[in-house]
Amino acid sequence: MKIAVYYLLFLISYTQAKDLTGVQPWTRAHDNKTISASFISFDDEINIITLKLKNGKTVKVDAAILTPEHQSRLESLHKKAALNTETRSKPTMESITPKLGGPKIHIYKSALYIDAEDDQKFNPILFLYSPSGGALRIVHRLKPTADKLGWVLVGVDAYSNAKAKKNRSEVMENTKIAYNWAKKNLTFDSKKIVFGGFSGGAWWSYQSASELTKKAAGILAFGGWMSNMYSQNYSRKMAVALVTGDKDKGALTYEEPDTNFLKKSTHSEVKVFHFPGAHVLAPSEKALEAARWIHTTKEF
Repeated sequence: MKIAVYYLLFLISYTQAKDLTGVQPWTRAHDNKTISASFISFDDEINIITLKLKNGKTVKVDAAILTPEHQSRLESLHKKAALNTETRSKPTMESITPKLGGPKIHIYKSALYIDAEDDQKFNPILFLYSPSGGALRIVHRLKPTADKLGWVLVGVDAYSNAKAKKNRSEVMENTKIAYNWAKKNLTFDSKKIVFGGFSGGAWWSYQSASELTKKAAGILAFGGWMSNMYSQNYSRKMAVALVTGDKDKGALTYEEPDTNFLKKSTHSEVKVFHFPGAHVLAPSEKALEAARWIHTTKEF
């Protein structure tokens, strides 16, 4: 069974929600051994799929060893994806100001973006913040993540360390303007909202998961921390990725207390991703690794 990578990537965002959710049998052809598992994703390699067992563990399976019946199941999904390729477009990048005097936002849609006409929404969304106020750079760094996983990226210039120090409430109000614009103008799954940012932008991600929605799916914190703000009511059961340089003393200091708080008080899953470096934005490869963990953990 030969499935083009083009369609494999499409299936991650399109067919997972509609056709492969829930526990199903997957049977090996040569010995009829069957496992019960839910589909998670196609991997980068052709024919390799990731399944999640009932005990929560994930396994990788070569689709070529499955029974003809189960190979046909995947083939039918491939054909369905081929019929829907017209809904796809080339990656797009645009920067707009949704309201006079409001923040500039930067929107990146990969080729996996699906502008669904009905109520079915398939795209995860990632809101990004920068400590300097210009979120475009971090959006560009996360493009490979969007291309691989089908996430929509929205860089929000509302936040900066200086602005938040001067008038936090105004910064939050402008952040809400960007968030509400996205809800009205972009197609995304309300159960697949992730906030992320670098340094102070990572701190603002936590604030967003407290004040914008109580149903955030995850946090992608690059070299940032919660700053002992443990009294707020944050979203629960998130997947929080702490992506930190191995010489970033500030962020490293807060890894343990932040992790303990998030696990105990919000029942979130937390995983640390280190890379060589100090207080700098993680390379694209490490960002993708962390985002993929959120994607898999939350079964996007």
